[in-house]
Amino acid sequence: MPRQLALVLPSVATITSLVCGVVAIMVLADGNVLLAALLIMIGSVLDVLDGQLAVRLNATSDLGKELDSLADVVTFGVAPTLLIYHLLLMVGVDKPVAVLGSLAFVMAGAFRLARFNTIPSDRSAYFKGMPIPMASALLITASFWQHWVINIWWTVAVVTVSYLMVSNFAYPKSKHLLALPSQIWAVVVLGALSVWLVAGWQAIPFAVCLAYAVSGPALMLRRTARQKSRRE
Repeated sequence: MPRQLALVLPSVATITSLVCGVVAIMVLADGNVLLAALLIMIGSVLDVLDGQLAVRLNATSDLGKELDSLADVVTFGVAPTLLIYHLLLMVGVDKPVAVLGSLAFVMAGAFRLARFNTIPSDRSAYFKGMPIPMASALLITASFWQHWVINIWWTVAVVTVSYLMVSNFAYPKSKHLLALPSQIWAVVVLGALSVWLVAGWQAIPFAVCLAYAVSGPALMLRRTARQKSRRE
């Protein structure tokens, strides 16, 4: 592959993710919630892809990092915030509560991205706080599992996810997940099948995102327990 093309490909994926976020905002103006959600989810796939391309093609740069964060603010901050606002109104939440709940998400996401940019790049390190693409994916998959979004508890979920983004919980990167032993993946597959049988296939994406969200606090509890046992 020509070097010039290798340097451009990650940015193309980033810009395409940004376009997905902008188009999601546009279609939300027409009330097309489902298409907006799908565009945001496509953007999350592209967000993972641009990082992988940058590393594998040795095309990482400060410009690419800043561009990625700016795109993330729109695709996983502004677009999901508007989507959340529409969903809160759809489930009967009062408008002032819907405004505050959705704003909590975008403010936490912006802080999360700004903090990420101040941390030196380290591919082996864990994320500090839940990544904003996973946070938006969690809320989107939850909202479209029809048995889950039924009342004002949706607002509590939005605030909780917002907190996870600005927390100090350590969250694994894709390379950490891919390095998990086959036994763990077998448990994940069995868990997904169980969720399918109990709650339907629509609940599987939500269950996967929820498991990732819980992994941060779980890792902290595990680390705390190990430190306590060593002191004893």
